[in-house]
Amino acid sequence: MSDGSNGGVDAPDGEGAPDVNTLIMEATYRALCEHGYAELSVSHIAAEFEKSKSLLYYHYDSKDDLLAGFLRFAGDHFLAMLDEAEREADSPVDRVRSFVDIYLGAELDEEMAEAQRAMIDLRAQAVAEPRFREEFTRIDRHLRERLATALADGVEAGVVDDAVDPEPTATWLLSALSGAMLQRHTADYDVVTPVRTLLHGYVDHYAVNADSDGE
Repeated sequence: MSDGSNGGVDAPDGEGAPDVNTLIMEATYRALCEHGYAELSVSHIAAEFEKSKSLLYYHYDSKDDLLAGFLRFAGDHFLAMLDEAEREADSPVDRVRSFVDIYLGAELDEEMAEAQRAMIDLRAQAVAEPRFREEFTRIDRHLRERLATALADGVEAGVVDDAVDPEPTATWLLSALSGAMLQRHTADYDVVTPVRTLLHGYVDHYAVNADSDGE
């Protein structure tokens, strides 16, 4: 029986097919988007799962067990997106700009909007659910580390002003982005444009001998 800490089993289900855990996580995501955390049940997730329901019940004990596994799965997916963007960036400054643009895109398609709403729903539950808090702490730590590393690399390369302290700056940037994402989905006014503009302006202000065109 899995404890959900690693998101269940990872054995492939036939060549080229998604593994069982991926199918479970996708079913969890669909059910969460449709029902929301408050109304979600294991039965809802089972109804979205295309394989034997006994597999789902065998590997996870409860709704929150499933959702803790989903948070790890979704967090790792988002971190992989950032890794790909970092590989495509030409400089440490561009890595920070790409981070801002991925986290708080000017345009948001429905698929990404749905994913962000699901994560906001779960983040609210982290107040009372230690496993959710643990996963969000892990995700946030990795996000801060990516920003801090990009800033530190920029300082070392001479393309970011050495007045920038990477670790507290990374914490501030992530907090601003997270707050703006929350407001984007919970209030009816444009928070994205001013926050993106100010964050890009901050990066440009401290960029040294780098392309400072921002967006």
